[in-house]
Amino acid sequence: MKKVAKITDVAERAGVAKSTVSNVLTGRKFVSDELRKKVLDACNELDFHPDFYASGLSSRRSNIIALLIESTEDIERPFYRQLIVSCLKEASHFGYSLLLYYNSDRVKLINTLRQGMAPIDGALIMSPFVYDERLKHMESERVSCVVLGRPGGEHDINYVDIDNLNMVKTVTESLIKAYGKDIYLINSDSRMTISQDREAGFEEACARNGIDTSGRVFESLTGSKTDGEKFALQVLRKDAVIITANGLVASGVYAAAAARGLEVGKDIAVFALGTSLPSDTFTPSLSYAEQNYDVFGRRAVQLLISEIENGFKKESVLLENRIIHNMSTRRVVEND
Repeated sequence: MKKVAKITDVAERAGVAKSTVSNVLTGRKFVSDELRKKVLDACNELDFHPDFYASGLSSRRSNIIALLIESTEDIERPFYRQLIVSCLKEASHFGYSLLLYYNSDRVKLINTLRQGMAPIDGALIMSPFVYDERLKHMESERVSCVVLGRPGGEHDINYVDIDNLNMVKTVTESLIKAYGKDIYLINSDSRMTISQDREAGFEEACARNGIDTSGRVFESLTGSKTDGEKFALQVLRKDAVIITANGLVASGVYAAAAARGLEVGKDIAVFALGTSLPSDTFTPSLSYAEQNYDVFGRRAVQLLISEIENGFKKESVLLENRIIHNMSTRRVVEND
């Protein structure tokens, strides 16, 4: 049986370091034309053809982009499917394939990127943290990258996001006007930039209305119905207002309201900042902020491919969203 050549065999045949072979195959770092020819000649002589670069050795591209999703995220939620399909279609339109990474092991992922083992030209990163090692290593390894959400810290990385701060501020002020000052926020993981922006918007609106937010912001690490019910049972009473990170958490608030004998919309108000469940599955219908994840995915892919093909140019995109008041915030609807 013919021995399958490895990258070390290529390095030995070409008379170069293993890292030089990797740099030629990945295109991550500059290699002189002379060394590049030696490596490619050695690959041909040894019949060494990494599958993911077989068609891209000469162009130094794989024409593959990655979408990095934390495995702590529930990708069964409808908006993830919409986003993934949008990214897939837009990438295909430009002649690229989409590779999905679904792994919470950030160390393993970073090592893969550092070693040039990931067959990608660039990456889309979701759910950025305030301090995110993935972004730091994308910069240090010069991997083209676009973030879906606002990057934390000082990074020269492009991103696509919603203006979450002003959106939450607008929602909070309208609910205070309709229901009063007994208002609460059940937020997502506080380490994420989206949570930071949402809380800032909530606090600004409360401060404008003379409300101390101490004890009014909860953190849901799971974004689950269980968390929504648990936190709501601590604070629910007539005229209370609860803003939730998503529809699943809102469903828990509905359950808590039923347990307290309170009518959603009339006695209390519930608003979801994300639509993880269709609003018409709620009785009464849920009020929510609607994001167009089809547009989100398309714009992110366009930014990334532009960076890959034309070089980095600082650019960020803020998308609009719709604030939809249904019967769970009935008094707002009636006031309008």
